[in-house]
Amino acid sequence: MYDAKDLLKIMKQAATEAVNASNPVAVCMGNVKSVSPLKIKLGQKLMLSEKQLIKCKEIGNLKEQDNVVLLRQQGGQKYIILGVF
Repeated sequence: MYDAKDLLKIMKQAATEAVNASNPVAVCMGNVKSVSPLKIKLGQKLMLSEKQLIKCKEIGNLKEQDNVVLLRQQGGQKYIILGVF
């Protein structure tokens, strides 16, 4: 039998999933910290590795300290490098 706590938990989960579904991507800004292997830092703590990054052909060669625009895929597992600014 479900009680009020279970119902509340299910409602919170449904609300969270609805919010996540409405925002499938997020635009992020990062800074190239290493080119080989490619590492990009987001914010104060998050360092993205080469496995997490998808580089568009048009980007060309990145250099250390380049500022880049990224799209975060839903779930935050992969980031697409859109360009350098």
